[in-house]
Amino acid sequence: MIAAIDAVHLRVPLDEPIPPSAVRPLTESLAIHLVRLTCDDGTVAWGEAWCDSANALDEAVELLSPILLDADPLDRGTLWERMVDRLTGLKEPLDAGAPALSAVDIALWDAAGRALGLPVWQMLGGRRMARLDAYATGIYFEEPEVAARKAREMLRAGFHAVKIKAGAGIEQDIAVLEAVRGAIGPQVPLMIDANQGFADRDEAMEFGGAADRAEAFWYEEPLPPGDWTDYVALRHALDTPIAGGERLRSPGAFLQAFSVGALDVAMPDVRLCGGITGLLKIADLARWFHVQISPHNWSSQIAAIASSHAAITLRNCVLTEVEATRTQASDGLLEEPVRFDDGFIVIPDGPGLGIDVSEQFVTQHAAQ
Repeated sequence: MIAAIDAVHLRVPLDEPIPPSAVRPLTESLAIHLVRLTCDDGTVAWGEAWCDSANALDEAVELLSPILLDADPLDRGTLWERMVDRLTGLKEPLDAGAPALSAVDIALWDAAGRALGLPVWQMLGGRRMARLDAYATGIYFEEPEVAARKAREMLRAGFHAVKIKAGAGIEQDIAVLEAVRGAIGPQVPLMIDANQGFADRDEAMEFGGAADRAEAFWYEEPLPPGDWTDYVALRHALDTPIAGGERLRSPGAFLQAFSVGALDVAMPDVRLCGGITGLLKIADLARWFHVQISPHNWSSQIAAIASSHAAITLRNCVLTEVEATRTQASDGLLEEPVRFDDGFIVIPDGPGLGIDVSEQFVTQHAAQ
């Protein structure tokens, strides 16, 4: 039974700052928001949330605690529905409601797997592929020659596909796109992520033409989603597949996008979309609309493993995202860091998520 649940907040300084993107300034430290679930037998399970406010996550976890305390983590499906009912029944939406639900759900799957002695992927019905391919993120707003060098380094590290950022300005974006395509050659999949950085449909369409010429693998989040009209127009006009959805918070939000034909590739983030349970529901909806799934990640170790456990069981998963930049968190948050084999993410076979969070790291980097 669940004996305690609490939010844990970390602030991890970076030896080398991560360059900016359209939605993020130069990053000199990472804010990591976790949920720790402790069972009465001493089992500790972890989840991760994507949110901006530690206080907001604390409030949301406290709101959900009465549903969880003294409950059996094996009842995770019922608990997920009860948490959704609690959050949707509020008079005003809770800012960190979806992140808290997501983190708790990940922790519940971890705890249930530990109790049963099974990895999460096996609890979900088993692998549909032997290995899960991963593409590398790590090229931000940088000069074309720097972006090209980083792309070559990613390929030397074993990755089979790379992603660049756009939204710094059309001329700069096209120069980076052409430099990276020239550096990696015509056969390597090249993704583009604009982080909703273009001013309007015309600007997004102009860059989309360059994406077509470069034979990009997909064109991600060119604009804010809104009513999805602009996404539909871009999808009809361009040859490059349109991807997005990393900030959507529920299966219902994805259903709206699918219903109007806005996306070729859906990118739920397990830290925000309802956890592993939410990701599975979104993937089921996506299949009805012939949409592929590629889970979104950033510098997140727990979420990378959690979403991969789900992704490897899905028929419509194309590949997953990992941050190629090495940080103190990627090397120290887990007792055994996330591993890769020839560019494929290694999904643990141990019970639950198959990972152990370093309590020493948590203590060392606890946010004040």
